[in-house]
Amino acid sequence: MARALAEQARQSGRTESALIREGIERVIGDGHGLDMARLLGADIGVGNGPADLAENRRHLAGYGRTRDC
Repeated sequence: MARALAEQARQSGRTESALIREGIERVIGDGHGLDMARLLGADIGVGNGPADLAENRRHLAGYGRTRDC
């Protein structure tokens, strides 16, 4: 995706951020955006786990650190 974005930016003479901004505006430009609750429907709340990951410091171990990929 990053390569496609860079190529489109090069071909159009626009910045990558301008292209991303335009894409976001196309999705939410009508003021409604995506209704994730409607898209997920009955699947909301199906998973198990704590309601708030911050309630236990153990869940935050390593948060914000970069991973070696």
